[in-house]
Amino acid sequence: MTEQWKEQYEYDKDSDLLDVYFREKRAAWTIELTDHILLSLDRKTGQVVSLSFFDFSELCRPTPLGLRSFPLTGLADLPHIERELVMHALTTPPVNKWLDVSVVQTMPDSPFIVTHVEPAISQTLDFVPAIA
Repeated sequence: MTEQWKEQYEYDKDSDLLDVYFREKRAAWTIELTDHILLSLDRKTGQVVSLSFFDFSELCRPTPLGLRSFPLTGLADLPHIERELVMHALTTPPVNKWLDVSVVQTMPDSPFIVTHVEPAISQTLDFVPAIA
């Protein structure tokens, strides 16, 4: 039987911190994807427990050239197996509803992975200040 769980949100207006829970709150392995985005998941099952966004409204604010992208610096030091686990979590539901992941290829042998917050997400959260 498939577990049904509705996303739950905790937003702190003063610190502009948004926590999104995809499962019940529980102890989980947490990785700092960027300076502003944390991913918590269960290593045994691969299930994502939560995402945390620091300075959420700033992460969602577009630049004159488009969406803000951030390098996923937290992947660099992970062992291969854990990196694969995190990449799978980032590119499948429910995380890919929140984050879009792509690659920047500056030189043939040095690609790096970046992400941005999906614009539709910030527009649907009525408790987050409007983003201009």
